[in-house]
Amino acid sequence: MSRPTHISPVEWELALAMARSVCAAIFKQGGHPIDALQAYGFARDETANWQTAIEGVAFAHCQHALQNAA
Repeated sequence: MSRPTHISPVEWELALAMARSVCAAIFKQGGHPIDALQAYGFARDETANWQTAIEGVAFAHCQHALQNAA
């Protein structure tokens, strides 16, 4: 997934950094990419990998920020 066009490059990079940190914490606790995605409200996806999880968490963070701004 590349950066969604409605999200600024700076916000996307910050969201990716936060998502990497979240996913690293889940990994350190023995979790899987599915766990990270489910924690952010995504449907269970057995094919998820860590890259998918990071991008999903980043996107969810940006969507939450947009909803709070409205």
